[in-house]
Amino acid sequence: MRVRRPIFLSSYAISDLSLVDNLCRKVYSTSDLASAGEIASMHGVLFFVLKELIAMKDPLCQKFDLLTYLDHCEQNFVAAIETYEVLAVPAFENILALTMGMLMSQGEAKPHLYWKLVSAAVMHCQSLEYHLEATYQSIPSSKAESIRRLFWTVYAFDKSMSLVLGRASHMQDLRIDTKYPTMSQDLTLRAWDESFIMGIRLAEIQGRIFVGLYSTCSMIRDSSERAQRISDLADAMEKWHLEFKQIDSEGINNPQAFYLTRGNGDIQFYSTLTLLFHASSAIGQDLQIGPHCFNAACNSLRAHLEVFPRYQKSQLLSDGDYFNWILLSSSFVPFIVTFLHAIAAKDMANVTLPEQVVDTLENFRNVSQGSERLYQICVTFTQIAKKLVQSQRSPIGGIYNQQQDSLLLVDSSHSTSLFDSETLQEIFDSDDMNGVNPSYAMDTLNDWLSGPPFPWDKLDVDIGKGQ
Repeated sequence: MRVRRPIFLSSYAISDLSLVDNLCRKVYSTSDLASAGEIASMHGVLFFVLKELIAMKDPLCQKFDLLTYLDHCEQNFVAAIETYEVLAVPAFENILALTMGMLMSQGEAKPHLYWKLVSAAVMHCQSLEYHLEATYQSIPSSKAESIRRLFWTVYAFDKSMSLVLGRASHMQDLRIDTKYPTMSQDLTLRAWDESFIMGIRLAEIQGRIFVGLYSTCSMIRDSSERAQRISDLADAMEKWHLEFKQIDSEGINNPQAFYLTRGNGDIQFYSTLTLLFHASSAIGQDLQIGPHCFNAACNSLRAHLEVFPRYQKSQLLSDGDYFNWILLSSSFVPFIVTFLHAIAAKDMANVTLPEQVVDTLENFRNVSQGSERLYQICVTFTQIAKKLVQSQRSPIGGIYNQQQDSLLLVDSSHSTSLFDSETLQEIFDSDDMNGVNPSYAMDTLNDWLSGPPFPWDKLDVDIGKGQ
């Protein structure tokens, strides 16, 4: 690891190689004295290091059976993390183990398990007062830096998934005064550290979006107040994106992987921006989707179309890993918004973008039940859009202003369907639906129209069986 430093140990949760050394010594030298948290965190860290070495086709793959070691680490990690001690006892190693569990659950398309592990990790952090700067004054600097990194990793996971799933964050920003992690002066690591801090800052904005625009108390704010909040947050988002793109990567460790992660940031940016602009309507009001929301949604899908081929060419992630790591960490709302724009504008050119996205989803539709369901939903939306645009029919309850490029939908609390039953039946009975089951798509759309836009929570992608 010291000769060829893994990306996984270059920044984010872990950048101190001695931390990994000490965990390995503790577990392998004095296994009888090692805690469940130490055993779990060590095997969790090694699992991701081995996974990276295999993906990067490291020369060690020729010398050792890394797949066997990977399986061994996974089994030991799962056995240790499920213990009462890790879940209930506040300790640094237990938080690290839970963080590794979050990463593994994300990689297995289990967002609800991810959310439970976030909850446990946040409670540990709060019990140990990692959110308070005063806590670090009596801790040696190297240990304090590792704690900071771990705390802010948990924070970022909590805030970003809060907005994706539509659930209140476990962390309260008003109680946090802990400083950001220190950026390395080593050029091989500095840009990774800058990216980590930019990830924290994006998570902060995502938290503000949820609290200010989607939380229960915020939904009753009038349109003018919501518009001002959206404007302020949009400015913050644009500033963030500009600074993110200006990170200097000269001398960076593994420039190819670093370049790929720039695309991840674009997907996150435009996906979050779509949710921000969509929040202009309060509960009980007609739902209006304006040009800013449409543009952000289209840019989110275009970012995916640009990024996915890069990952395929690099072979650093499998198609399934891309689905679990990249797509499931962003929102599905951009696809719905693009679909609505296509049928409202009645322009076949607007259907092309969703069609291109569906073509990419073919690559990982068989990864899990969740990915298959996502594919079914997107195919259904695309087929409906094509049929409606070809027939030049409009959805019921929707008014499209071509000059302003905006769509006004009547108060969805009274009517939760955009289409009359006759139109839907005609579309679903057509020969070119290719056996697609439309029920998931229509249920998701109707739920989205009648409440806050968090369809990941309704797709049931967390099947809990690793399928």
